[in-house]
Amino acid sequence: MAGLQQKRALTNAAKLYPAVKEAVILVVIAGIVAILFNALRPAGIPLCGFSPAIIFQNQSVSVPEIALSAAHDLYLKRKAIFVDARDPFSYEEGHLPGALNIYPDEAAIRAAELKKIVSADSVIITYCDGPQCPLSKQTAQALQSQGLSGVQVLVNGWSLWLNAGYPVARGKP
Repeated sequence: MAGLQQKRALTNAAKLYPAVKEAVILVVIAGIVAILFNALRPAGIPLCGFSPAIIFQNQSVSVPEIALSAAHDLYLKRKAIFVDARDPFSYEEGHLPGALNIYPDEAAIRAAELKKIVSADSVIITYCDGPQCPLSKQTAQALQSQGLSGVQVLVNGWSLWLNAGYPVARGKP
């Protein structure tokens, strides 16, 4: 009797093996397709904090960074145009006084607006929030690609500005 049960168990396992094998193969193929699709998308999700597209983009156009003290000095002298690269909701919650809210995707469209107000001795300073926030650099690169010069990035600008106790504005411009 025990031999018969073992034989049935082996027969059932033998029937189940091809189904499990096919399921594993499908999962592996789906994973490979997903990784390839993500790698080919311009806005792909970085895997393990690494994205070749973002690294290539960041190496393609160099944007100088500016220190908080230098940015504040230009603010006091009214020689800087600040561009808040964060989303509109964050901008309305608080931003640098007089800052324009230009998200990276809008930079090409809004560059003409900036060209009208920028003077020969003024600097465009982009900022967002957080040391890893890519929006200020992306916006700066987009503005540079539209022919604007003198663009600089204030890394972690919003947090630094706020923590320094410098003036802030709230609401829409």
